[in-house]
Amino acid sequence: MALTLAGPLLVPLLMLTGCREDANAHLPVGTLNTKLIYGESGTQLGQFVYPRGMDVFEVDGHPRAAIVDKTARVQIMDLETGDILGAVHTPRWDRGKPTGITVAPSAIDANNRAVYVADTHEHRVLMYELPLPDVQVPVPTQPDLVFGSFGEAPGQFIYPTDVEVQTDESGVVSHLYVSEYGGNDRINRFRVDRTGDSIAVLHEYQIGTVSEEIDGSDGPLALSRPQSIALWTNPGGTKELIVTDASHHRIGRVSLEGELIAWIGEPMDISDDAFRFPYGITLLDDGSMLIAEFGGNRIRCVDIESGETLWRYGVAGRSIGQVAQPWDCGVIGDQLVVLDSGNSRVQICELPKGVSKIGHELNPLVHTGATP
Repeated sequence: MALTLAGPLLVPLLMLTGCREDANAHLPVGTLNTKLIYGESGTQLGQFVYPRGMDVFEVDGHPRAAIVDKTARVQIMDLETGDILGAVHTPRWDRGKPTGITVAPSAIDANNRAVYVADTHEHRVLMYELPLPDVQVPVPTQPDLVFGSFGEAPGQFIYPTDVEVQTDESGVVSHLYVSEYGGNDRINRFRVDRTGDSIAVLHEYQIGTVSEEIDGSDGPLALSRPQSIALWTNPGGTKELIVTDASHHRIGRVSLEGELIAWIGEPMDISDDAFRFPYGITLLDDGSMLIAEFGGNRIRCVDIESGETLWRYGVAGRSIGQVAQPWDCGVIGDQLVVLDSGNSRVQICELPKGVSKIGHELNPLVHTGATP
């Protein structure tokens, strides 16, 4: 095991602890079957201070991860080597740091990828086109696109948590969805308008309402800290929003018009199998999804249509294969990528057998000439 303070921590593991079988639930549980660990606590490139957002994507067949931490740095990591390929510092951070990040086609030029940052405590969304600057010390950098301000009015934010990007049939960004909490517990839908060389992000409507009840009974779509959102095309070909209603310990399926389709999980469930602060979402191409449980210290695989838990993976701890407060996850091939936030690192481990590779996150852009 080698550790260097000047770069990422890369740990090859020769002795692995795999899944064990829970005789009661008949689900694979236990420590992660970890192959590699990248990162450690610190403020240099390849180090993290409690990372709270990650998105996994692919460039020319090579896996990457965009990661944002509590230093307000966005780093692009090569998941094959652990090298940092580019980084920026958000322009300001005196009120707090971002908690969500998404890699998707740029709203400015769909031939390019961009990183969308939910700049949570600055009450706005930032977009940086890729590639990010290749620097040794990230500096405060103005985004290529920014929208949002503090407030409760339509189009304003209190604490935005995540961004989801919708494209039209030609691959051009048409709509943006932004989740938030702090009194504006809702999902906002924005339309991207283009006139000549100018771009406007216009608020259309909100989805969901703030909940003041611990059981979420004060409305059909009453939300308490919607932490992450994802767009899913169901087997019938209709797009839905998947939302982690974190403080209600459940997952919602919602139409793009804002109608509740189904809840997965119960707010008052105290059983071992209940969700515990579900945060990150990763959609798989077999109709299932991975949920990073911040409070459960595990990754859970759920069939989206039935709501059935297919497996759970992970236990709390500081050792290799254990996790602490995971905020997100992703998949590259048959490898699970876990943002092990409380341990300020990324763990790459084997998925349980039979699990499909990721769907939309690793698909290449529709257009050619995409930047890395």
